[in-house]
Amino acid sequence: MKRFWSLTLLVLLASGPPTVAWADEPQAKADEPRKERRPVAVPYRLIDTHHVMVRAKINGKGPFNFIVDTGCPVLIVSTQVGKKIGLQADAKSWAVLDKLELEGGLSQEKVKCRVETPFQIDGMNSMGLPGVELHGLLGYTVIAKYKMEFDFKDRQLLWTPLDFDPPPPAPLGGSKNAIANLEAMAGLMKIVSFLTGIKPGPPPEPRGFFGIEVAEKDGKIVVDRVLARSPAAEAGLMPGDRIDEVEGQQVETTAQLLAATAKITPDRPLGLTVTRNGEKQSLKITAGRGL
Repeated sequence: MKRFWSLTLLVLLASGPPTVAWADEPQAKADEPRKERRPVAVPYRLIDTHHVMVRAKINGKGPFNFIVDTGCPVLIVSTQVGKKIGLQADAKSWAVLDKLELEGGLSQEKVKCRVETPFQIDGMNSMGLPGVELHGLLGYTVIAKYKMEFDFKDRQLLWTPLDFDPPPPAPLGGSKNAIANLEAMAGLMKIVSFLTGIKPGPPPEPRGFFGIEVAEKDGKIVVDRVLARSPAAEAGLMPGDRIDEVEGQQVETTAQLLAATAKITPDRPLGLTVTRNGEKQSLKITAGRGL
């Protein structure tokens, strides 16, 4: 039963919201170069329905959970989140975000979005299928600004910023009957959730923030960068430090490091053993809040 409903929702989600379409889009020339910058590691979670979920802050508030949806034309923020953070949407449910910050360090300003709850998200949350509460869809107008590399063996995605501005969406309008059908679908999913005893997923538990970037060099984990005034900087961690142990457990790859720190929530301490200039040191970082 669960497999059947999961498959059904996957198909529904892939169809994308029907409320917008694209204006005529100029085709780029095949030999036209795209300017790229340094790739950024974006943490992600493969939720129970096997969708890629990333976290993002909106106007400094959050973080919130978004599905990376290549079939969705725009950024969609759920109505509940819109009310919570005070988004001012127009009569057609459009709003402009001052800032959208993706976990990992990427950000965009003046981002146009739809403030609505697609029936796919409403239904999935009602049935508790994702395992977490979802807050919207990260669509084309946001993700088209990056070259994205997906490697599901890793705990992070590599997103490289591009010098590219996607064309704006054009509203379709849609019939009242179509909207009513979508609302009926969401209601049906809630009824099925009630009848089957499936409960919504728990509210998201934010991951702790440390403020470091690491790289693998010669089979070891080396601190590449420490953000100023971050918990790591306050604990004394420095670029060039080699991380040998996390909470007494030896780590040799970034995947092991991420696995060891994934469940550290804000205000919890994290013990590290590092090697600096040939000498071992013990550091304790208190996880912060934010991205």
